[in-house]
Amino acid sequence: MLQYRIYLLGAVMLLSTMLEAQKKSSNPPEDLGHCYFYHHTSLADARADLQLMKHVEGLNLKKGEKVADIGAGALRWEGALSLFTENVQFYAVDLDSSCCNPQQASYVHKYYSIVKGKRLSNSISTSVGSIKRTGLPDAQMDKVILFQTFHEFSHPEDMLRDIYRSLNQNGRLYISELVPRHAKDLHPGCQHRMFWPEELKKLVQRYGFVFEVQTTIVKDDKQNHTQLLYRFRKSSQENG
Repeated sequence: MLQYRIYLLGAVMLLSTMLEAQKKSSNPPEDLGHCYFYHHTSLADARADLQLMKHVEGLNLKKGEKVADIGAGALRWEGALSLFTENVQFYAVDLDSSCCNPQQASYVHKYYSIVKGKRLSNSISTSVGSIKRTGLPDAQMDKVILFQTFHEFSHPEDMLRDIYRSLNQNGRLYISELVPRHAKDLHPGCQHRMFWPEELKKLVQRYGFVFEVQTTIVKDDKQNHTQLLYRFRKSSQENG
């Protein structure tokens, strides 16, 4: 009990420091570099984030599941999803270890424990992948999630094969992506080309996945592209 109180005291101090830095500047605090993950300051704030809540509903993360996030970056999804889930094992994978590392995972865990009002029961492990491999163990993942990562794959065929390998028999692949408005439309963040829904589904299904459903996260308007969450199940036999 004493150890937990000490933990909470340290986390409160960390939260205060982060929030003060956030108030003073829109740039990340110096000690975190560009690893700027804290987007929610309370549960009410998180519940008001419609994109987050639609992902929470669509992903339906359950206790005991092993969930991989490919292209995890600064682990903001691991933190935010942990506000509404319990006992999930997150496996965060990225090409760049500057933000996807154990220290960052510790920061995220402490920060969102304070936001939630209790210590997170979810765990976050981190690893570095490659442009063709996730590095995940064979047939262990219940779910693999790509949060606006798929369009950045330089070798999507190799990555899809590797994700297929990492999923267990009943595993699911979730892909959250923006939808282009026209043929020459580029992703507003990275300027990579985007996939039309039917194009994306056709490509993924070529490598052993069966399309199940898509959910609209954001509807197209003057400020935002349509964003869809696609769900695929692992078929009994890899095709690609």
